[in-house]
Amino acid sequence: MKQNLNKKGFTLLEILLVIAAIGILASIVLVAINPTRQINQARQATINNDKNTIEKALQQRLIDTGSYPSSVIETQREICKTGNEQIGGSTACSVKADLRELVPDYVAAIPSSTTYTVARGNDGRIYVNNTETVANFNCPTGYIKVPGNSLYKTKDFCVMKYEAKAGSATVAATTQAIGLPQINISQSNSITSCSLNGAGYGLMSNAEWMTIARNIEAQASNWTGGAVGSGVLWRGHTDNNPSSALAASTDNDPYSGTNDSSPSIERRTYTLSNGEVIWDLSGNVWEWLSDTIQGQDKPNTNSGGLWQEWRDINNYGALSYDLTSPSNSEWNSSQNMGQYYAGSLTGGPFAFRRGVNWDDTSNSGIFSLRLTDSTSFTNIYYGFRCVLR
Repeated sequence: MKQNLNKKGFTLLEILLVIAAIGILASIVLVAINPTRQINQARQATINNDKNTIEKALQQRLIDTGSYPSSVIETQREICKTGNEQIGGSTACSVKADLRELVPDYVAAIPSSTTYTVARGNDGRIYVNNTETVANFNCPTGYIKVPGNSLYKTKDFCVMKYEAKAGSATVAATTQAIGLPQINISQSNSITSCSLNGAGYGLMSNAEWMTIARNIEAQASNWTGGAVGSGVLWRGHTDNNPSSALAASTDNDPYSGTNDSSPSIERRTYTLSNGEVIWDLSGNVWEWLSDTIQGQDKPNTNSGGLWQEWRDINNYGALSYDLTSPSNSEWNSSQNMGQYYAGSLTGGPFAFRRGVNWDDTSNSGIFSLRLTDSTSFTNIYYGFRCVLR
């Protein structure tokens, strides 16, 4: 049988070119579908990589020499960049964190894709932040911008406006007004669910919660008396009427589903200093945070089995007043600040949860904290909220 020698196939080079073209087209489609998210994720990935590079270089320097560079202090200082800033010699870096001695033994160059700051914590750890905040780009849909707080070493970040929906260990969490919040989820699965959204996403930390809570308490509009410290803070859906978690609504109806109306303390929204509105930080469901603590390190005064006012705590363990409580030590549950429950003072780790649920009137408030559960515990009262850093 005579073979057809003129029959042609695809060469390897042609196949590779087609695959490359498909990849380029796919990238274009992804960016076209959600350009803001794609750009923000790429930018955040670069920032996270830079911060990790700086931290590792400083830690290795500590291991080798027993100390960090002398310009790395407990106050956040801008890192002096390599390049034009150094042309004038050391003077240009004299009031900044001068990390040039790390080059080239610990790092090829100090990352400078944006401006970074560094501080040495009381615990000896290194904290690297970037001063290019989320205020310079848009938060994803359903997230709001939160102004950072130097007390907590937080820069501006994005947080879910509403409690997370439909998250699990295999499904990324979403945020929207419609629908009930995700419940019956553990802290560990909440962490995983937030991370599935992409680079820079994670479960809210205690420092981030406190950043929001301290911002809220400083706004007159969040107090029933119309002035900071006057009356009480709104406490959210906490009176067990109805006896279930609620979906959110528009900001024009902050009492949605509560069977209450203005000026009831059941108001479900708080306004931040930048005008952004956040729902259900107190009430509706407890919210897991990413932090854990050992039993012996918990704040406690008399008994781990009692609800306690923050002003009555005199032993904060591994934490501190500022990491747990309102700014005014005289404010307590009478102002709807919330209370603290220690639980067991041995064992662990115990996961942080804050904010109370829909039927906890006496202990409700944005500073409520309970440290009683393992990272794998689930309950119908427990939900969560993600952030983008």
